[in-house]
Amino acid sequence: MSMMQHPRGEWCGPMRGTAGLERRTPRLVLRPLRESDRGAFLEVQRVSREAFTAFSPLRPVGQTDEELFDAILHRTEEGIAQGTEVRLASFLADGCGSELERGGSSRLIGFVNLTSIIRGAFENAFVSWSTRSDRVGEGFASEAVAGLLDLAFESSGLGLHRVQANIMPRNLASIRVAERNGFRREGLAERYLCIGGVWEDHVMFGRTVEEHFGASPTDKGC
Repeated sequence: MSMMQHPRGEWCGPMRGTAGLERRTPRLVLRPLRESDRGAFLEVQRVSREAFTAFSPLRPVGQTDEELFDAILHRTEEGIAQGTEVRLASFLADGCGSELERGGSSRLIGFVNLTSIIRGAFENAFVSWSTRSDRVGEGFASEAVAGLLDLAFESSGLGLHRVQANIMPRNLASIRVAERNGFRREGLAERYLCIGGVWEDHVMFGRTVEEHFGASPTDKGC
């Protein structure tokens, strides 16, 4: 896949390494997963299993958490190489807690992802997020999504025009995260995704670069 110049960003093809994908927010560091994060990832899966299962597609039968980490690490690296996904883990930044928090838990707080990045006339991606269940309610998901949106829209980042989020109506916590980050409700997609063996409706949210940076929405030039 060849590199192509983009009017707002620097690339329309494979991303050049991971350094430019790292972001800091007031309390978090966002960066791609590394092999050295395996232990922290396994801990998050252990403490959050019930919460994650409620809003996630079924995992392959018999898949272990170790195998899940291998699969996500591969998708992270492949998505960056192909320019189709940006999967970031969120960690407590220095000065925002000790190396081991709350009885020995790690600094890994959650995950934020941009997937299905499509260039050309669309310049769109889908965003998703999750937070370890013992740190829900502290604003970390909203903060991580805000940092990811800056990366998505900035000309020095991905230079996208639009980001979409699709959320199950009963996932009120994620709906609040979307609303705090300025996403608009655009409709209801009935029987949109198979979650836990059931075709679940999803509320569709969208946000564009004009909204993110306060430009006039009447200016529709591309």
